[in-house]
Amino acid sequence: MPAPVEPVHLLALLTRVRAQRVAAGELAGERLYDVRAFKCAYAELGYLRRLAAAGGAGGTVVTSMRQLVAGLAALHPAWQMTGGEGFEDRDRHHRAVRRRLDALQAMGLLRWRIGTDLDGEERRTELELRSAPQVSAEELQAAARHLQAWQARYGPALNTGSKTGIRNAAGHGRPLSAAERQRRGRQRGRAVAAGRCRRGSQSNSTPPFGASATPKNNDTTTEALEVRSALQRTGVTRTDPAGATSQPAAPAGLKTAVTEGSGAGPVEQPARSSASGADPPAGGQDVVWDPAAVVARVAARETQRRPVLDAIATQATERALEVCGWGLQRAWPVWRLREAWVVARWGAPAAADSGPTRAGPLYPDDYARLRRAVARYQRNHTAAPDGYPATGLGALLHLGTLAGSGALAGGPRALRYAVGALDQLSRRMRAVATADSATRAQHATDRAHRRREPPPRALGLAFRATWPPWVATDEHGKPVFDRLGMLALDPDARGGVPPVDSDSYRMIVRDAYLLAGRQLPIDVDGRKQMALRHQRQLDPAARRRAPTEQQRELSELAHRTGQPTSQLARLSPTYRQTWLAQLRAEDAQRARAEIIAFKHKLANITPDADRR
Repeated sequence: MPAPVEPVHLLALLTRVRAQRVAAGELAGERLYDVRAFKCAYAELGYLRRLAAAGGAGGTVVTSMRQLVAGLAALHPAWQMTGGEGFEDRDRHHRAVRRRLDALQAMGLLRWRIGTDLDGEERRTELELRSAPQVSAEELQAAARHLQAWQARYGPALNTGSKTGIRNAAGHGRPLSAAERQRRGRQRGRAVAAGRCRRGSQSNSTPPFGASATPKNNDTTTEALEVRSALQRTGVTRTDPAGATSQPAAPAGLKTAVTEGSGAGPVEQPARSSASGADPPAGGQDVVWDPAAVVARVAARETQRRPVLDAIATQATERALEVCGWGLQRAWPVWRLREAWVVARWGAPAAADSGPTRAGPLYPDDYARLRRAVARYQRNHTAAPDGYPATGLGALLHLGTLAGSGALAGGPRALRYAVGALDQLSRRMRAVATADSATRAQHATDRAHRRREPPPRALGLAFRATWPPWVATDEHGKPVFDRLGMLALDPDARGGVPPVDSDSYRMIVRDAYLLAGRQLPIDVDGRKQMALRHQRQLDPAARRRAPTEQQRELSELAHRTGQPTSQLARLSPTYRQTWLAQLRAEDAQRARAEIIAFKHKLANITPDADRR
């Protein structure tokens, strides 16, 4: 097995190959260093190394293109996988896989070929990992500079925010640590053991009527052992454990009698009832309901179970503290996150008693949002509120402790809502840390230049002016500012000035100030507003009001008729309500007719065998 390839070494090799493509005219010069190409190469090489290590063939992998596509699709969110029995997934992505294998082969990191059978048909894909070629010190220095710039911009995981790019490329490409290999080995062992238990728990069918139960057709011994093992594990006791595997009791009013030694089945006989018509008590004794005895038994069982729960609570607390130190370089098992949240929000006894149930579900979108929030929090940890830890997951659990102790009124109860709270907190921290940053202002100015002063294109036509008519401009077409440094607006222009809270107003005014090199007003600088609100220097933002009944009525009527709301608003309320009720009745009648027609079609369907 070749030695792992460092990220800087891999970037240097990738740049060498892309420089050859630039020299040949196949690639533009500004795309020599591409973070997306590096992420793909690094993550996919890491997957191939793990595939080779699992096979134990010394760096050689023999697989099929179909399996290779399925494995690499787990890295690419944009790859569409149907998961059918056919080869649609392979036919859809095999060209992309071949391009990536060719790139890695050009870098000298592997050698691959398609294996064929005696008939010349493709049957397998053979991969052989090779040691990384040597690179010069200048290439390593240039690669290190670009890699550090990418990590400073996107974080150590190089998550650019793209929905189609590879997420956590650093984690996919990095070799597994000893702890991670041990964890995955335990997980595979549990999966194999669970499969064996599922296969072993299947019993034969019930014996025929009249036949005696034998070990061949009624595996009661295994079931009894499972019941006893469950009792020992949970600590719950019952009077007759073997009753779980015995035959069901006879219905009320019937008695079952079986002649010993005969092959006859059960014979039903009327049961004798007492003079009062009630069933006689079991064993001929009256059953006395004693609530105090029940409470005492339950208390005794809880006392017996308490040392076990205390040990589980201690272990859960230690695992939650371990979660606080996790970074973006490793994967986060969802069950560990949920358990740590229960410990922080509800306490370790709740985690020991009910596990991670109280944390609620955590969906894949919530998991991705959590990783983005943690990366944003750790980049701007200097702006964290007092008492918050420096790690992102530690801040998540700190929110749980605040909500659990009552210090955070209305705090989140479920984990997915805590992820949203951490996401908002990290955004406010970023606003405080970068509101007055010169780098942020320069980047905003560059974007404004690209929007308002795009580079000229060959045979390109300009169909609109650079600035709208409500912005006052000079003879050179530049925005005009008054003596107080405020942008001059023309309220008498055609169409008038848009509302101050509209996106069009903010975008135009913001670009005018940026291109003039002036400081942005607070009303068009959203990040500055967020920072001031976080510091209690501005009032909270006004929430959008819920639509009124008349607005909802106009929206529904416009949707059903296709007419604009401005014309429908001129109608009287009585006429609108009558018209809307008529349209609803017509739609309901039409839907009912279609349902009845479909019902008749279902009744006339004949099986395929009858058609033949």
